[in-house]
Parts: sequence; structure tokens; C-alpha cells
Amino acid sequence: MTARTPAHILLAERLDRVRDARHIVLHAPAGSGKTRILADIIARAAESGLVLVVSSRRELLAQWAMVLLRNHAATPIRDLDPDLALELASLSPTRPHHDHGVLLTTTANVRRGPVRLALQSLPLALFLLDGLPRPDSATLAAVIGIVDRARQTIVVDHNAQEDTPSWLQHPELVQLTLAEAIAMSSKRHVSPEDYVVLLGDAERAIFQQAAALLNKRHGIRSRPALHSALMQLIGEGQATSRDDQGRVKMAWSLVDALEGLGPDPRLAAMTEAVLHRQQSGPVIVVTGPLRAEVEYVRDHLTAHGIRTTEWTLQDPPEARATAADRDPLPVIVATPSGLEVGESLLQDTTLVYFTRPRSDTDRAWLLSALHAGMARGAVLPVDEPPIAFGS
Repeated sequence: MTARTPAHILLAERLDRVRDARHIVLHAPAGSGKTRILADIIARAAESGLVLVVSSRRELLAQWAMVLLRNHAATPIRDLDPDLALELASLSPTRPHHDHGVLLTTTANVRRGPVRLALQSLPLALFLLDGLPRPDSATLAAVIGIVDRARQTIVVDHNAQEDTPSWLQHPELVQLTLAEAIAMSSKRHVSPEDYVVLLGDAERAIFQQAAALLNKRHGIRSRPALHSALMQLIGEGQATSRDDQGRVKMAWSLVDALEGLGPDPRLAAMTEAVLHRQQSGPVIVVTGPLRAEVEYVRDHLTAHGIRTTEWTLQDPPEARATAADRDPLPVIVATPSGLEVGESLLQDTTLVYFTRPRSDTDRAWLLSALHAGMARGAVLPVDEPPIAFGS
């Protein structure tokens, strides 16, 4: 069981003060313990009624299931897929087998098909929405319908917007700022470090040409990600269009050039950073979102005698072994989504990034994890000389 930090205790107290509110909006940074606190609230509500947890991402639903199973093993948890939805819709809601527990489903399911139909009549003690739907999305109408029928709704707003959603009636706002989490953390607050990736002229030229071809202003930085993007362009090209034929021909030329490059300097530099940090404790290598990048890094590390495991959408993390069980611990290769799924397992871990975080969300998550003391440190690659992707 994860120890409760001062930030964790304060956030739990703030949520407890509004426990009777019908609508609650929660803002809290990574590492604040919000998932564990909300899991306790979910488990209590599930003792006497049905709880619905909805997210747009299956990996976040996997995180909810993992935390609930670890801390509330007796709580029934089910995936609300179309088959279960049909079963629930055909049975009386007074049936004891279906009157309590936790149902997990995606926003895609709640807006269509059997799940949408089942939720129109399913009594809910608690509706937890993990992430706000876009105001112009088809999901919002379905969400509003669930909110109207649920006894209580809690919305986790990951973007910490200043205004609460207009479709909630007089919601209570509960927030813990990053500044508060930092101030209460007993951990040393660290900034990301750098490691250098020495790129040859041929590699830099291929990536620059590919960025122009793919209209990627900020470029793609890893070989597997670039290969995937080029093959996608080739697959989507229309043979009847002369312009597309030229783009496809150029893409094939770049694929051939990419496959003709020698050893990948990004892999070599990353491996050196891993070996150095592994002497101080557990290491996680963070790739981009593609499965191909995870396999690319994993296979290279394995070929160099470094044991690995994976955290991805398809392979959610389990509790980590301890140093007493395995010495040294396997290096974890994780996508950014895999990191969020395994957020509670990052204690004293160093994050070695294969490529720098691209999105604002990923950058904000990293800074929050470091400033709140959730991870020991992070090491980011710096390309030398840098690749010029244009303005």
C-alpha cells in the first residue's frame, strides 16, 4: 500500500468536505494521490450502488481497475462492454447480482449502441468522468444524460480549466495546486538532465526532408516513428493523382535511405544513459506513443544483455519487483500513456526519454512528476547538431 503524503491527506480532506455535493470538479497534479483517493470514494459508493467510471482512453480505465483491485479487492469490477450492457438492460435493476459494484467503459461506448441504451435506465450511485469532453463533441450530450440521472458526479479535469463546466449544476470545485504539492513534498525537487545524441549528416538530412514531405513542423525524431509515418503516407497515396505519385515516390526513397543508415546513435546514447542511471535505482525508458518504438528500444536493450519489461496500453503494469527479488531490476520501456497507467509505481525511478516529450500534456506531466517528487529524476536527449525542421 502506498504511503499517504501530506498532499494526499490534504486533498482527501478537501474532497471529504464536499462529500454530499451532487456535482464535484477535481483539479490535482500528477503524484498528488488523486487516483487512490477517488478509488476509496468509488469503493464506498459501490458497496450499496452502481458506480460508472468513464474515460476516453482504455489505458486510464486500466489504471482505475489496477488501483481498485490493489486497494479494494472485494469490490466487484466489470468492463461495461456491449455484451454486459445487453445483459443489464434485460434484467430487473432490483436483481442483487447487479445492484452494486463498479462499471468501467469508454466515452465511445456511452454515446452509441447497447451501452448507451443500458445507461438510460441504469441507476447510478456515482458517475466518475475521467477527463472533460470537448464542448463540440458528440460525447457531451451522452455525458449530460448520465449526469442528470446519477446521484453524484465527480469530474476529473486534467487541464485545470479556470471555469467549471457549464453543464454541471453549481459544482463544488476541489483543487490542489502544483505549488501546494511541491511545498508539502519531502522529496528533493529536481530538474530534467540532458544526454547528448550525436547525429550524422545523412540522418539529419533524411529527417529534414521527411518533415517537409509529411508537413510535420516540429519533425519526427525516432527512426521507427519516421518509418511508420512514411509507410502510412505510402499506403494512403492515390495512384490517380500525379502529386500523390510524386509524394509516394519520395516517401519510398526516404524509406530506402532510412533503412540504409548504420547503427542508430539515438539507441547508443540512450543505452549509455540507462546503464549509468541503473546503478542508482530503477529505470524507465520513455518512448513515443507507437508500439513500434517500444519494440525497437526493447529489442536493442535486450540484445545488449539488459532485461526489460513493458508498460503500454496493451500491457498495463503490475506491482514492481523489489531489489531484493531481482538485482538489478529490469528496465521498463513505457509509452507516455503507460507512464500514466503506472503512475503509482514510479517511486525512486529515473525516467530516461528516448525522444523528448512532444505534447504540452506530456511535458506538464513530467514537470509535475519531478516537482512533486513522484520520480527520482529524468534525462532527456539533446540532438547535436540539432535537426532544423524549419519555421
